[in-house]
Amino acid sequence: MRTNRLFTVIDSHTAGHSTRTVTAGIPPLRGQSVREQRDDFSAVHDGLRGLLLRGPPEHAAMVAAVPVPSRKADQGLFFISSYLYLDMCGHATMGYIASLSALGALPERFEENGMSIETPAGIVHVTGTFEAGRLTSVILRNVPSYLACADITIDAESLGTVTCDIAYGGIMYAVVDARQIDLPFDIDHANQWCRAGMAIKEAINSGTGRPQISSVLFHWAIDDGSRHLVILAVNKFDRSPSGTGTSARLAQLHARGELAIGAPYRAESILGIPFAARVVELSQGAEGQPAVVPEVRGMAHISAYSTLVLESDEPLPTGFLPAP
Repeated sequence: MRTNRLFTVIDSHTAGHSTRTVTAGIPPLRGQSVREQRDDFSAVHDGLRGLLLRGPPEHAAMVAAVPVPSRKADQGLFFISSYLYLDMCGHATMGYIASLSALGALPERFEENGMSIETPAGIVHVTGTFEAGRLTSVILRNVPSYLACADITIDAESLGTVTCDIAYGGIMYAVVDARQIDLPFDIDHANQWCRAGMAIKEAINSGTGRPQISSVLFHWAIDDGSRHLVILAVNKFDRSPSGTGTSARLAQLHARGELAIGAPYRAESILGIPFAARVVELSQGAEGQPAVVPEVRGMAHISAYSTLVLESDEPLPTGFLPAP
């Protein structure tokens, strides 16, 4: 007799980018911290990442939010994607909160107090706004974020000389003014921007004496902020303005004296959907660097309630992705 494994999930999108919140089916994980539990999942259960996030029918850049116990915060949460493990993900945190709200499972007094969430990057705090008891926005107060390197000049293949900063907002970014690249800054040219971003990422990470980056954030000035396009990996980009990317951008702007504490910043996605953001206060990074505490406000929308089935004789138990 065939035996099946079942996983219940809630799908949402935050400003266009997908999150899959896993509500049941993950086996118990070893570790005291969320990072240790994430690393145990990676070492022992990585095949489940394929099941949850690789086709069919998922898309290549979807992120899954995996709730786990925390000894330091109200909840633990780690993030997986088809291509890597993320220390922090802002849009997926918003998707997780929206999923809890849809289930009626937000903590008691969340409207008044919010909740703390331990992630592999550190503890974040989340609150929300409500109208007639309905969640209307999620407000993420992220980990301390900072400018790591300023005015780096690189020679990127096919692009020539590009100047950028490196900033941290939960993961490390190259922050690049998109006007340096001779491409229209729109969704129709996303594939070309992916190639440009990967050329910049490879040029930075092949060098020495500077932090390794995970992603590239291109920005284009608009009223009260910037339009963002974050390149994640080969042929993968963020359709939201990016919560961690926006945090890195706030840290960069504040360090350059271009954004005061409390001043509003509009982070708009390549699809035209905004996050509202600001620097809340000064802080320190993990190694004592001058840092800021960023706050990012957005909203996620539920798209599906699903039960995923893994049959014992499934020929593709870890899913698949087409070649890039």
